Amino acid sequence: MARRDLARGAGGQGTAHRQHAARDVRRGARVTTIAEEARAIPSEPAVEELSLREARGRGLLATITAAHFSHHVTNSLLNPLLPLIRDAFGLSYAQSGFAVSAFSIAAGLANAPWGMLADRVGSRGVIVGGLFLMGAASVALATAGAYWQLLALLVLLGIVSGSYHGPAAALIARTFSSRMRGTAMGIHITGGHLSFFAAPALAGILATATGTWRTPYIWFAAAPVLFGALLWLVAPHVQERAAPGDRFAAFREIGQVFRDVGPVVSLSIAFQFGIAALLAFLALYLVDARGISPALAAVFFGVPQVVGVVGAPLGGLLSDHFGRRRVMLGGLALMGPAVFAVTAVPNEALLVALVVFGLLWSMRSTVTETLVMDSAPAGRRATVLGAYYLVNAHVGGIGAPLFGFLAEAVGLATAFSWIGIAFVVLSAVALVIGRRL
Repeated sequence: MARRDLARGAGGQGTAHRQHAARDVRRGARVTTIAEEARAIPSEPAVEELSLREARGRGLLATITAAHFSHHVTNSLLNPLLPLIRDAFGLSYAQSGFAVSAFSIAAGLANAPWGMLADRVGSRGVIVGGLFLMGAASVALATAGAYWQLLALLVLLGIVSGSYHGPAAALIARTFSSRMRGTAMGIHITGGHLSFFAAPALAGILATATGTWRTPYIWFAAAPVLFGALLWLVAPHVQERAAPGDRFAAFREIGQVFRDVGPVVSLSIAFQFGIAALLAFLALYLVDARGISPALAAVFFGVPQVVGVVGAPLGGLLSDHFGRRRVMLGGLALMGPAVFAVTAVPNEALLVALVVFGLLWSMRSTVTETLVMDSAPAGRRATVLGAYYLVNAHVGGIGAPLFGFLAEAVGLATAFSWIGIAFVVLSAVALVIGRRL
């Protein structure tokens, strides 16, 4: 319905979704190579579009959001528990950074294959299977007795973690029309933000009480299994069928999406490089440089996440009304000063700085993902989003160990000050060149 409306108006409208509409026009006219390749793309299943005004739509979105929450209750624990893990294994800053990278790079590499699988067999089975595996991998991680075992099990946890985001976003895109897709995606992302706040806060208290970082990984492992079973009962069972054809069509479709939105998305990913380093060492920074206790540092680490419960749907709602690019570029322009404030304000004002940072960070994430989703062909959404998450995670995976080396060379407090200044410069760049993208 919404797709046909966009296609009819593509000739004269300069909307924020012109890439989506233009692709529909090209397919209808069959004038490009991409149009011919579209025949090899899995066709979008005939699924009734739901509205957030309907009980069914709200119920499905609530269930997927809860599943998102459960997906992150264990894979959100590494950064906030890093001070305790560092002490347990006697790690340096560089080794701590490599531990973060082992997880994030594995998760990034796994996203695209999981997405391709979901486009072929259906998002529902991939999401639920991944949630079950998440519970098992969490328990396994708690058994690590040496640093190399920790790295290996973090890689395993990362591989399993790649099974959720691409398939879940594709399921949302298939279920809700483009007119409310940003809002639906923003609400779904709140599940992850809430988990990144609640799980580390509770894990910090639990780990301090029991004297080990392992306890939260064991106790929290039940959540993804329970919510995975619930999602299996609620989510529509739709199996995408991949039409026989050019096996490289998927790569060309990813390339087409990059040509459509690659420059502006690349600018957003550049910010992710610094954000990943900041978040990877935030708990250590609060403990080592600001003298905050590990338990309170875990709570502070979750503040940007809980703010995302507001920022994610707000970003999606604003992008539905004012356009994805405009909202994303505005958030990037303000991100630098917000990060600098986190590194410069006294402890008494740190909470406010973390709130502002969390608001802008969550808006950036939501709008970037929705822009990529809008630009992807219906039958390749999980694959394209998997490729985006792969690049996004790898950028973050590179940033963490590099920042660890920097922290060892100049000190953690100085390294955080430098990253704050770098973010201000990056925001200035976004403000100057963003309008040309």
